[in-house]
Amino acid sequence: MDVQVKAVYRNSYLNIISALVKELGLPPLIDHLVPAHPQCQTRASDAVQAILYNMFDGRQALVHLERWAQEIDLEKLIRSGLHPSQLNDDALARHLDRLYEADIHKVISTCLIQIYRKEGLSLRAFHADTTDKTVYGAYESASLEVLQITHGYNRHHRCQKQIGFGLVGNEDGIPFYGDGHDGNRSDKAWNPEVLSRIHEQFKQAKIDDEWIYVADSAAMTKDTLAQTKAANAFLVTRGPSSLRIVKRALAEAEAANITWSEPFALAERNGATHRVWETASTYEGHPVRLIVVESSALDQRKRKTLEKERVKEAELLREEQERWERHPFSCREDAEQALTSLKASLRPRFHRVKAAVEEIVRPKKRRGRPKKGAELDMETVYALRLNVEFDQDAWEQAKRKASRFVLVTTVPKEWKGQPMDAQEILKLYKGQISVEMNFAFLKDPFFTDEIYVKKPERVAVLGDLFLLALAIYRVFQRRVRPFITPEHPLKGAGGRKLTRPTGQAIFQLFQYVNVILLELPDGRIQRALDRPLNPDQRRILQGLGMDESIYV
Repeated sequence: MDVQVKAVYRNSYLNIISALVKELGLPPLIDHLVPAHPQCQTRASDAVQAILYNMFDGRQALVHLERWAQEIDLEKLIRSGLHPSQLNDDALARHLDRLYEADIHKVISTCLIQIYRKEGLSLRAFHADTTDKTVYGAYESASLEVLQITHGYNRHHRCQKQIGFGLVGNEDGIPFYGDGHDGNRSDKAWNPEVLSRIHEQFKQAKIDDEWIYVADSAAMTKDTLAQTKAANAFLVTRGPSSLRIVKRALAEAEAANITWSEPFALAERNGATHRVWETASTYEGHPVRLIVVESSALDQRKRKTLEKERVKEAELLREEQERWERHPFSCREDAEQALTSLKASLRPRFHRVKAAVEEIVRPKKRRGRPKKGAELDMETVYALRLNVEFDQDAWEQAKRKASRFVLVTTVPKEWKGQPMDAQEILKLYKGQISVEMNFAFLKDPFFTDEIYVKKPERVAVLGDLFLLALAIYRVFQRRVRPFITPEHPLKGAGGRKLTRPTGQAIFQLFQYVNVILLELPDGRIQRALDRPLNPDQRRILQGLGMDESIYV
């Protein structure tokens, strides 16, 4: 009897994700938190893993997940004895309901705490931000405690049906807390609430230590400052330009007698340098440090705004110049009054304007054709002349002011035996990019396509599962990057050298790894790769502490 091919599975990189999930101990933890129903053939961890792996493989609606499961090596990825038919949409929907009833937020929080412990991740500082995600359909719920899917204005000021995503992660960008919240909830209301919940997670994990909360300007409120103190934390945020203490700090930074720091550079792609100057104040009864930051690289949006203002101002001045030259005055007194009014109304930012009254003697216009040889009658009129010049010094000063912003912090100047000077606070704030980059994952249709479920409770569960998928993705990326260096790069698509690859770039290297399921003459089942792994693939697995056994 010959060896027979029973199936060919397109597993690609899913076996790596599966091995990582099991190494982190997530399946038994989920089953402990969400006990199996006695009449159910599958476990909560089965459903969670199936949904997670489907996200990593290009997420589809739950109604198609059973068909997708037939194309992958389900028993190797999840557990022996699991059949694709057991992952139909009704079974998955029931598991989503059970996860919600078991307090999905607590389940995911416990999983994230376990990931932090297993990976030995830093709990020193956390970065927080929010975004929105568009959803479609009619969602109904009798309870006001459930996620409210409602119309709201997104970051591009478009009104849409949406839910909010809040995310808090450490300096490596690995989530420690996340939530799906009402679509029109403001960041000012979200920040104090999330501080309280993170504090609860710390107590749940029996962590009693100070930490730093970094957020954008919406965190600069009385409630957030009070809750930061209650959560045994310190705040780093950007001061809104409308605040009086921020305006005062920026005005003081203009003084000639202040001492700025020497220019220094952070690890930024644009190679910008920064100068800082620090002062102190109080806000709503809380003492705060104010750090004025000046960057050599003007933000692109601010640069465009300034350019628009400069061009608009030049056009207005040219129109004024033409208008006054077209309409001279008959007497000097009227011209002088107009000149005074003009000088009071013109307040150019980027141009120098010199205006004066000019006396003009010209032939007096009469009706009809003048007689031949007749002398022309002359008249004296008075015109306003505007001399407009671009003010380079004012332009440079405007750009310099636009490149300044103020950081507000409650972090002491020395913390945990380490100096926390202005430069260190700026470095912390710049780490905000780590959480912002995570939104690219949460909004990528490959991982998180449209949400086709009927109940807001299930939308909330899927939102938390997106967060868990993001944490796994970030852990994978963090583990891979240390052994991929400029000296030892990977070869990516098109022969590109990858020295700091994203998780997706690594996934592409395993895109065409297939597993063949063989039935031997004695009836035993054996797995085999359809082709040997290449050197880069073996190197990645070795760096992750894995080998071909995750496939076969």
